[in-house]
Amino acid sequence: MLIKPYVSSSLKYCKNNISKERAFTLIEVLVTIVVIGIAATSIMSVFISTVKTSADPLIQQQAVSIAEAYMEEIQSQHFADPVAVETGGAEAGEARATYNDIQDYNGLSDTGAKDQNDVAIVGLTDYDITVTVTAQSLSGTTTIAAADSRRIDITVTHTVIDPIVLSGFRTNH
Repeated sequence: MLIKPYVSSSLKYCKNNISKERAFTLIEVLVTIVVIGIAATSIMSVFISTVKTSADPLIQQQAVSIAEAYMEEIQSQHFADPVAVETGGAEAGEARATYNDIQDYNGLSDTGAKDQNDVAIVGLTDYDITVTVTAQSLSGTTTIAAADSRRIDITVTHTVIDPIVLSGFRTNH
């Protein structure tokens, strides 16, 4: 008579479960690593390009503020020279601190932003500013002749942004 070894039913249950479990194969692990690597690379490239250009809006806003400051300074001046005959630019002996009419600013070119006394503003030396003042007629409900109207164009440039151009008009009122 053969004696069959006794195997408990709980042991049988464990054996069956172990044989049905499934693990990841080496190929599945490698494919997962490759997919995660590709995704991480693309996310990092977007992140790097965003970080690289994150200063551009600040530089652009500073350029706009510089142009607005120059425009405010120019438009606060007389339309025509109150002292001398108008030459269409700065008269002999005039420096920016003594400009007294808008046409004195025609041809102004600053390397680095400067205040109205021609003193460089710390931290804004990488900007270049040019000003042109031209006679231009205005038409609409009322026509204003070119002799009584000036167009003021201020261009601010920086190496990392496109030039900012701010234009305004001043009439002889």
